[in-house]
Amino acid sequence: MMDSYKILLVCSGGMSTSVLMNKMKKYAEEHNITLSVDACGTTQYLDEAGDYSIILLGPQIAYRKKQIADSVDIPVVGIKPQDYAFGNVENILREVDACLQEGA
Repeated sequence: MMDSYKILLVCSGGMSTSVLMNKMKKYAEEHNITLSVDACGTTQYLDEAGDYSIILLGPQIAYRKKQIADSVDIPVVGIKPQDYAFGNVENILREVDACLQEGA
């Protein structure tokens, strides 16, 4: 796993991803990972995207992936529903690693 991340979590209103954001912060602290992570709704992501290296989408808005990806210059990845539901931060960061390494 990488040792530093700048992740923007996006969902319909920013509420459900804030729960995941807190789990991610706790995981990063426990594993000595530098993590900058914030959550927002679909109405704010455009204003925020420039400060992050990747956008992760909540499953409920995965259908908007192409539209969101076409509007930003960073990778956009849908979080797998089971990882999202259980807050499986390790799996989510593995997906982030794979995506960012592809683009490197």
